[in-house]
Amino acid sequence: MKKLDKIIYHLREYKPELHDRYTLEENIIKNINARKRLPDILFGWTDIVWLRRSLAVASLFIIGVFVIQQSILINRIEELEERVTYFNTEMILEYQRKNVRANAVIMKKQGYNIFNDSINIARDDLLEMIREYRDLQAKYEDVMNKKMDGEPENNEQKL
Repeated sequence: MKKLDKIIYHLREYKPELHDRYTLEENIIKNINARKRLPDILFGWTDIVWLRRSLAVASLFIIGVFVIQQSILINRIEELEERVTYFNTEMILEYQRKNVRANAVIMKKQGYNIFNDSINIARDDLLEMIREYRDLQAKYEDVMNKKMDGEPENNEQKL
């Protein structure tokens, strides 16, 4: 370093004139670029063109596979939701059909009744009894739901 400092000191002292300044600049830049650089360990692969392109194609392929997989998954979930909706609808309709059949058996005239020894009840009284039974059943379900939720309540007043 001391020699370099002496050279810089002498150059400043004498102030030499450069006739071809641009050529000197170009030579210095070429010498700097010609020096052997340390290989870039982490991103050295980016200098290889065919490797970059092949990795880009591979990444596009992986993204495509992911998109296709997600679309298949979404379609399957939609099919399952339709099946659940269909199943629940069928269960509700079957329950209603059973109620209609039971009401039809109960409401038939005496001549068509299956139960010959059954008690005859007026239609209005029977409908009122069924309505009250359904109301009682709804209240009971409400009480049971609240009991499951952990809400303390006087069950006797509710019924």
